[in-house]
Amino acid sequence: MQRLPRIVIVTVVLVLAYMAWPFVTALQIRDAMIRGDTITLNRKIEWESLRSSLKASITPDVAERLAADPDAPPPSLWQRVKVAVGASVTNTVVDRYVTPERLPVLVGYRRMWRGTVQPAIGIEEPPTALASTMLGGTAIDRFVSFWKRLRSAIFHSPTYLEIEVADKYTPARSYRATLELVGWEWKLTRMAINGL
Repeated sequence: MQRLPRIVIVTVVLVLAYMAWPFVTALQIRDAMIRGDTITLNRKIEWESLRSSLKASITPDVAERLAADPDAPPPSLWQRVKVAVGASVTNTVVDRYVTPERLPVLVGYRRMWRGTVQPAIGIEEPPTALASTMLGGTAIDRFVSFWKRLRSAIFHSPTYLEIEVADKYTPARSYRATLELVGWEWKLTRMAINGL
């Protein structure tokens, strides 16, 4: 009888750790994009399926609304021409920029300068009260920011999780991502942009 409570406690801890595992992967992908860590991005993302899911979610009218985003840099003449051409250009842009080297640039309105990825000038997230008191706050700030923007998380099976996260600067926009357990590692396999 004394073993039963221990077995229950160990089982609950293992189930909670398993459920947290894909969220840790999502945060690792986010941090890798911030740092421009192509090795981690290559390991954690299935690029072909990600590109095809993004192509399906970005239609020509969505591309026009993305170009009209007030936080985006002003479009050049060439960018306006590309929006006018439509889906074929969208497919080319997704193929070109949804790569481990260029995804950090695309996602964060970053710029390439002399071969290094540098963040664009933008709004910085204020530290939370909890984060400023513990461990210097950096990792906790990221987790709290992610948790506040998390709209839904659904396990469709033990190896398939779908999460929806609101955009940090445009709350009406959200990103629906699919994480799947491939081998012994959770990987981002699909993504769609909603609310554009």
